[in-house]
Amino acid sequence: MTHAAIAKARTYSDRKLGELKVLVEGAVPRDAVVVACGSFARREACAASDLDYFIIRGEDDDAADPAWAATLHAVLKGAVPVEAARGGPFAAIEHLPDMVRNMGGQDDTNQRLTRRMLFLLEGEPLSEAAGFHAARRILLERYIAPRVGDGMLPLFLLNDLIRYYRTIAVDYEFKTGEADKPWGLRNLKLVFSRKLLYASGLFALGATREGAAADKVARLQALLGLTPLDRMAAICGAAAVGPIYDAYDHFLARLAKPGVRRHLERLTRRDRDDPVFRDLKDAGYGFTRDLAALFETTFDHDHPIRRAILF
Repeated sequence: MTHAAIAKARTYSDRKLGELKVLVEGAVPRDAVVVACGSFARREACAASDLDYFIIRGEDDDAADPAWAATLHAVLKGAVPVEAARGGPFAAIEHLPDMVRNMGGQDDTNQRLTRRMLFLLEGEPLSEAAGFHAARRILLERYIAPRVGDGMLPLFLLNDLIRYYRTIAVDYEFKTGEADKPWGLRNLKLVFSRKLLYASGLFALGATREGAAADKVARLQALLGLTPLDRMAAICGAAAVGPIYDAYDHFLARLAKPGVRRHLERLTRRDRDDPVFRDLKDAGYGFTRDLAALFETTFDHDHPIRRAILF
């Protein structure tokens, strides 16, 4: 089966990312790594997509946002007019030492957790690719200590991944409840794109059972360099992930239609029976079942990841 919506989104995303990298070059200091996240980084974007990004810097710089950060934001907004939600974790500067310090402690805010996990799971460098990959390796080596040997899973990272995914679910309830944010589109993204991102990380960690800690870091470096869909295919095989691609293609095809997207953005919790919403929601139930079935066939009953995600 062809996946026209996935192919179209990749073509569009790659073209825009190429344009963005040219714009960013020379607009930021050499030690500033501009990291794209979200649909552009996952190669799922369309004309209605916003651009999620943040900046990684070293420790020895000004704590306040410098003037060039505002200039960068204006440049990126000119290329992708749809802005990310205000007050979130994006368009901010994150210092690398802070990303690997106090992980899970009282200073590890939801925004920092979000930036750290998205950097690993879907990050794409818009500048300083070498610095991007070096920072990712530093973070992975912080998560995977030398004692995590053959036959062991990187439980520190696995637990943080699970924490992040549950945080997304709790954050969704807050934003669509107390904060009164749009409900329909957020709900469907939770069912499809957020769930796929989590699954791709879960499967990647399951694939690191063999080898020493350094082997696990290298394996994850390679897998995390792929989009979530391609990561699943690399781990499970192209034939096995066919149903996942089919459902996701349907999801992207519907969201790429401006009228459908605007319609979903206007829905509230009272509109659960809306036919446009129900079409995708019902497809999402099948998507979840397919992911669960794929987990069952990929990891045998003795695989440590089965115990790790339950107890």
